[in-house]
Amino acid sequence: MNASKPTRRYDSRLIRKTRQQPRLQRTAWGFVTIAFWGFYFYLWAPLITALSWLLGGQLAWLQLYEYKQSVDPFIVIALPVMLVCCSVLLIAWAEYNRMRFAGKDRRNARADVSLEEIAHNLGASPALAAQLANGKSVTLHMDDHARPIGLTDQNIQMR
Repeated sequence: MNASKPTRRYDSRLIRKTRQQPRLQRTAWGFVTIAFWGFYFYLWAPLITALSWLLGGQLAWLQLYEYKQSVDPFIVIALPVMLVCCSVLLIAWAEYNRMRFAGKDRRNARADVSLEEIAHNLGASPALAAQLANGKSVTLHMDDHARPIGLTDQNIQMR
């Protein structure tokens, strides 16, 4: 490490642990954030309106809702009814699938691996593999060639 190069310091005002701030301050900054996001979307409104007019949004609104300056009651009633029907159909389909697949494990059961195979693959003795299988939390000691040579059971040390 170069001693002449200064270490980089971070401005603590920019890095905040929000959970350590008072709840009122967090809530106030949340409202400020929402207000600025609203202002940001407000600035985009003219462009979105222009694109909507270019793509026929005004004509679609006139044809659906204000044809000849009158509101079509069929459309006003039909659109919410279709929305509710689609929602009910989607929820019913999800509940059907939840009941159909509830309690079923779709994975195939795997065969257990023998302790001899574990010991062989680890390069350890069968006795060490048995200790490893019986331990809940262990520290594995390795030799210079990364082969397990022993272990320390963490549960025994903590008692």
